[in-house]
Amino acid sequence: MPMQPSEIFELIVKADEKLKYATAERSDARRGQAVDLLNQALQAAREIGNEGLVQQAEIRLADLR
Repeated sequence: MPMQPSEIFELIVKADEKLKYATAERSDARRGQAVDLLNQALQAAREIGNEGLVQQAEIRLADLR
């Protein structure tokens, strides 16, 4: 069953929070977790054809690369 747009947006928010609240010693781990969440969001947004969410996820992933 495809994810709802609100669920996809929540994944993006969770990724942002992983980065925002990461401590210096956990920053690499949190960055990896954020990338995983954003990849999930990107895939789910593509599945439902929500271009706005696709763009949000792509922009945030590009910022992490």
